[in-house]
Amino acid sequence: MRMIYAYTQHENTIRIIESTCNVAITRLRQDRSRDVVEDVLSQLPPNEPAILYAVMPLDRAVQLVQQAPWVRLRLLQLDGKVVESLTGRPYDPKTQYDDEVVRKALRVYEVKGGKIRYLAVDEFIRELAGKRVAVFNDAVRQAIGILAGETPIELVKTCEDSSCVEVNPLGFKSGYRISFSGTVGRLSPEQMAEVIRGGQARIYYLEVDAREAPLCP
Repeated sequence: MRMIYAYTQHENTIRIIESTCNVAITRLRQDRSRDVVEDVLSQLPPNEPAILYAVMPLDRAVQLVQQAPWVRLRLLQLDGKVVESLTGRPYDPKTQYDDEVVRKALRVYEVKGGKIRYLAVDEFIRELAGKRVAVFNDAVRQAIGILAGETPIELVKTCEDSSCVEVNPLGFKSGYRISFSGTVGRLSPEQMAEVIRGGQARIYYLEVDAREAPLCP
């Protein structure tokens, strides 16, 4: 029988899973000064089959399943569009939403693997030049505009067809992603651009092998 663990600060989400699925989940500590993969694996028994509910950047999720194939990684994500429709406010992944919102917006994805290509800031902007780019998060979209300077990039919030390149796409579609250090708090677009330019964020193109999974293990 696999042990079930959780690696997230969203305690209400874990309580919802426990009550809905009638399971006991062991919480792992989160040390934001450490690399996520190192932090998780230091707390799990090696080579012992386990289920892990987690919130973490997708590049680290792919690295985790590559390094620890005995772990069934189930990433938790709130559907930003659903959150915005329920709250009437822009989605903020750092916000602790109430149980009703979480129940309706929560999505679970089981990660199997993927391919990661890391990019420098200037390389990232060159690859976006001349393209229509969809970025759902308002602050990230504005930060990319600041980083682009005079480079022509058409930035939009969403795109319903295949004509757009996406940055931080909702769900687990392939695309460009920007992941910030766990020690970075809420930032304005200007601060975010400064952090990215200063190398405190990872920019990468990710092809991820993940599928939507039921809530219960």
